[in-house]
Amino acid sequence: MKKSAAVRRSFAVDAGLDKFQAFLLEMVPGDEVSVPRAMEISGLDAPQCEAVLDALARAGLMIRLQHDAFVRQRLAVAEAPAS
Repeated sequence: MKKSAAVRRSFAVDAGLDKFQAFLLEMVPGDEVSVPRAMEISGLDAPQCEAVLDALARAGLMIRLQHDAFVRQRLAVAEAPAS
């Protein structure tokens, strides 16, 4: 791949990730997103969207449903014991 093509692809991926991030930041617990919907929002391909959503699931921010949708979860924040 020529350097200029790689740079264009990098800009496209960056723009797609920015769009996807904006969407994810607007989600509240209980909101649902599928890989096809993430692709539509971001312009990224399925493996990229799935990788982001899987990483968020591993971090505890999403859970994956059986029908391959992801649901936004509330992060469990450990409370400091009272002194």
